[in-house]
Amino acid sequence: MERFLLTLAGIAFFIAAHFIIRKCLVLVWNSALSEASIYVIACRSVSALQGAISFIIGAIVAKSCTGDIMKDVHWLTNAYVYFGMPYFLYDLWAMYAYKIRVHENSYHSLHTIQRIKKFASSNAMMVAHHLALPAILTPILLILRADRGDYFFGVFYMFEIVIPFISAREILVQLQMKDTRLYFITSISMIVVFFFARLAIFPFLYYSYAGYANIPFHMVPFYIPVKCKARRRLRVNYFLFKTLGETKRT
Repeated sequence: MERFLLTLAGIAFFIAAHFIIRKCLVLVWNSALSEASIYVIACRSVSALQGAISFIIGAIVAKSCTGDIMKDVHWLTNAYVYFGMPYFLYDLWAMYAYKIRVHENSYHSLHTIQRIKKFASSNAMMVAHHLALPAILTPILLILRADRGDYFFGVFYMFEIVIPFISAREILVQLQMKDTRLYFITSISMIVVFFFARLAIFPFLYYSYAGYANIPFHMVPFYIPVKCKARRRLRVNYFLFKTLGETKRT
């Protein structure tokens, strides 16, 4: 029951956040923004919110599992899977909602089913990603890992900290602020955060495991079990694909 409630809460949270942000934008900017821009900003804002929540939860998990980084367990690791995975379905809907408004000329004359088919065919990789990744990652996180490695999964949750910066850039574009100093600062910050959160983090993880296993740093790749390497590659591919997808969504 708790798992079902967490999943239900996740669905309600992301949809409600999108709705509230959209209504606030209408109240504040009203005629200054088009309906398409409002939907894009709302979608990007929820993406940023999800990234921030994921980072905070990851930080809590990683900080709490520093005793035995392979065996220490934190309840938030699994709880956030149930709460966070519905984000993928919400995000599909949000992307569809703003795509049909941004590209209104292409979708206007189509019926609902035709619009969905056109959206799916035009964004096939993103749709496949949003459907396949939860189907693959959920059993890995909840079953196959057998409650081991919460520390590493906490660190991987922290990867998402780059999403608020990517989203902020797109929001500034929608607000006609691409030529401002704020946009430049946001772009530089995104590059810096991306480097530390999604590139430099791997040497750090290797260093952590080297200390845990009492082996030289350069020997870590040879000591990691094959199934762990496969899961790591899957997670890396997911985060890289998601980052690329976030930068090309509109």
